[in-house]
Amino acid sequence: MISLSELCEYLDRYLNLKMFRDMSQNGLQVEGAQQIEHIALAVDARQQTFEQAAACGAQMLLCHHGLFWGRSELLRGHHYKRIKMLLQHDIALYAAHLPLDAHPEVGNNVVLAHELQLQDLQPWGDYKGQTIGIRGRLARAMKVERFAERFEKVLAPYDGFSKLFGQGKSSIRDIAIITGDAAMDFFQAANDGLDLLITGETNHIVAMVADELGAYLLCGGHYATEVWGVRALGKHLEEKFGIQTTFLHVPTYV
Repeated sequence: MISLSELCEYLDRYLNLKMFRDMSQNGLQVEGAQQIEHIALAVDARQQTFEQAAACGAQMLLCHHGLFWGRSELLRGHHYKRIKMLLQHDIALYAAHLPLDAHPEVGNNVVLAHELQLQDLQPWGDYKGQTIGIRGRLARAMKVERFAERFEKVLAPYDGFSKLFGQGKSSIRDIAIITGDAAMDFFQAANDGLDLLITGETNHIVAMVADELGAYLLCGGHYATEVWGVRALGKHLEEKFGIQTTFLHVPTYV
């Protein structure tokens, strides 16, 4: 068991929240139980994950996409119902968006890179002056279709998919990853000479010109490419503090 304040202070430091300019209001978004022994983990803060967190007896929900995104939210309608659920069950809500994408140990990008067996990992991908992605290399060049099959197999447990765009070399080796919604970074990837960019969501503008840029864009779904950070962070917290964590799989299929 650990106090809520101690846990949040640790997470704020470990995830380097102060280093990121982000639309998300990262950190503790809703206060709850003051003693934490069970944390639920989820990609998204939504009614279904709140219900599941309550059902499994968690005192905190730690998620990638929180409730507050830099604008005032009136407490009515579905937003009121979500907040009410957390307060009724005394569940604290903690969110980490860009900090959990970019983290060098438990970030979405680095964990997915390891799952895909990339080597020589380096920070890559500019977002408003912040590096949030990663690039790496395959041990040996691989046919792009074969790599896309590996990608789909990795994402399959989380209802992911594999959609390939572009026209590049038949065999690829140099790959970048920015999970979630980063298709527009395909232009940067092609300009940097990378063979392929992995992200979650497709983009019509990028898909329209992908064949002209000499590289590939590989999309697997926003949700499925971002389960990795919260899962890895949960394992880290289990090992450090001896607390229980439960991953809540609530896919959006996007």
